[in-house]
Amino acid sequence: MPATKPKKAERSRTKNRAKPELPWNVLLHNDWNNSMPRVVVVLKKVVPGMTIKKATRIMWEAHSSGQAVVKSCHKELAELYKERLQEEGLTVSIEPA
Repeated sequence: MPATKPKKAERSRTKNRAKPELPWNVLLHNDWNNSMPRVVVVLKKVVPGMTIKKATRIMWEAHSSGQAVVKSCHKELAELYKERLQEEGLTVSIEPA
């Protein structure tokens, strides 16, 4: 069956749809105030679904390169993670992905 073009009314309806929000990155920055094991524990505690293995990988990347992406998500959630990680004493920022 050949593909048909959407009718003009169908095409115009899709133009009004809200654009999906671009993701934001939660960035962990290397600091000298927190031990490596403590950073891993805090990441696991604050970020749902974070495994020790993934937290260790993020911690090591931040330690060796200066920063690492903890999570990419919508802005409000990124702000929440940033706030909670900062409350635990980590150095964190957010930026558009």
